[in-house]
This record gives sequence, C-alpha cells and structure tokens, in this order.
Amino acid sequence: MPSHTHDVLVIGGGLTALCAAISAREHGATVQMVDRAPTYQRGGNSRHSRNLRIAHEAPSALFPGRYTVEEFVEDLR
Repeated sequence: MPSHTHDVLVIGGGLTALCAAISAREHGATVQMVDRAPTYQRGGNSRHSRNLRIAHEAPSALFPGRYTVEEFVEDLR
C-alpha cells in the first residue's frame, strides 16, 4: 500500500462508504478508500440498484428533469 498521508481513511466501497468519502472531500479532507472485495463485488449493494427510480416534481442536484408520480405508476404497469 502506498505510504501517502490522508486525513480520512474510508474502509469499504459501498454506498455509505462512498457518501462518507464524498462528504469528507467536500469538507476539504484528503480521502483514501480501500475495499478488499473482489472486483465483481465492489460497490456493495449499489450493484443491485440499477434503474432505481424516484418520483420527483422538479429538477434537483440529484434528479434532472421531472418524473411525476403518474409517470412512475405508469412505468410500473
């Protein structure tokens, strides 16, 4: 492992670890993430969230455009 110095060490590569790493970086910390999972298992449960949909009435930083409840229900049908 490299001998670099970091402010924060995040152990794991799932969604919670990624959120912690992003938050630490946004607050100015240098971050190192480590995950010992085999390549096909990296990312934790995020690999099961493909095509996750959330209804929203207006664009936001996380969701572009608009995806109404009516559209969501119709897609489920």
